[in-house]
Amino acid sequence: MRLLMVVLLLGWALPALSMSLALAKVERAAEGETEQQVCARALEKMTQELQVSLLSVIAATDAYQQRKLAYREQDLSESLLEDAYRSQLMGEAPVLDGQRWSGSRCSLRARYSADVDVLARRVPMPQTQPKAVPDNAPVPPGIDPKTWELFSASRDRSELAQSFSTVSALRMYMTEYYLSSGSWPQSLSDLGVAQEQLIDDRVKRAYLLQEGMLKLELAGRLEGHELTTWPVDSRGPRGIEWKCTTTVNMGPSGFCEQVE
Repeated sequence: MRLLMVVLLLGWALPALSMSLALAKVERAAEGETEQQVCARALEKMTQELQVSLLSVIAATDAYQQRKLAYREQDLSESLLEDAYRSQLMGEAPVLDGQRWSGSRCSLRARYSADVDVLARRVPMPQTQPKAVPDNAPVPPGIDPKTWELFSASRDRSELAQSFSTVSALRMYMTEYYLSSGSWPQSLSDLGVAQEQLIDDRVKRAYLLQEGMLKLELAGRLEGHELTTWPVDSRGPRGIEWKCTTTVNMGPSGFCEQVE
């Protein structure tokens, strides 16, 4: 992220506030993950980091400051304005120049260019008297509801990716158990893991089913959603691999298969 910001600042000095970036991302594989899964997650994270950096640059423009003032005059929070920009930046993504798989990590090289002024004007100025919206799901003034829905789904995928630290650790413990005993654990206690150790602001509950299937009930923003992962091809040349499904909207290039 630090390298990304340095390149952004170099582009800031150009008259038209245009910028051209060279990006890189390395993502390590969790136990049993395939190249496709790891590289998809790497690209997702690279895209998210790019969009975060773009917002920080946009926030310094006159267009952003004008909208910030207009939001304040209508008692709308700046966080709502930031989310409005995030919803408009969803389509901004790096162009891949190269991908390398070492067997345990995925390395991506990419580039990105844009006109900051154009990006800063994507969020419209709020109307003098904006339409009332539900308090539990506010849509920023002038933002298309469908675009806002897609943005919310994107944040869900990002939240799911953050939950993968728990999944990766349990996969590792389960694999070690299988390799030493020849069978999959029947419960978390077989792994020496207590349910309380896994519960946090993203995971509500985790439990084991038959044949090494692990199921997580998600919490927080993803309350009501689930993630399920299980081992496959345990006798293949690549060793134990894992697949996963989730009820979270994963979009066209998710690292888990979406199910109802």
